[in-house]
Amino acid sequence: MNKSHNSFPKEAWLIFQDAWRCFYCDMNTADSLHHIVGRGNGDSIVESSILNSAPLCNQKCHLPNHGKLRTDEWVAKLLNTTYLYLVSIRYEFEEIDHQFMEKYKRFYI
Repeated sequence: MNKSHNSFPKEAWLIFQDAWRCFYCDMNTADSLHHIVGRGNGDSIVESSILNSAPLCNQKCHLPNHGKLRTDEWVAKLLNTTYLYLVSIRYEFEEIDHQFMEKYKRFYI
């Protein structure tokens, strides 16, 4: 995956390094990691949670659909897909992850 597009902690890149499936189109062509709900305006640190990460095809899916990906429907889909992926790899959720889920609980099924 290309690390140049967004600033994620090294841990995030390691967790998603084998996740080649784009969470938008479901093709095995994800080449970048992107924030789902943005990074905030410095008013909250919870947006740095691993739950705010989604592997996407940058040119094919992320850039042409950026506005669509910010809709409640797509934010919910991406957040839930990320959550299920992390559960499937037995990721141990940290306090910041629980705070993130609490802040964005309206999006979780």
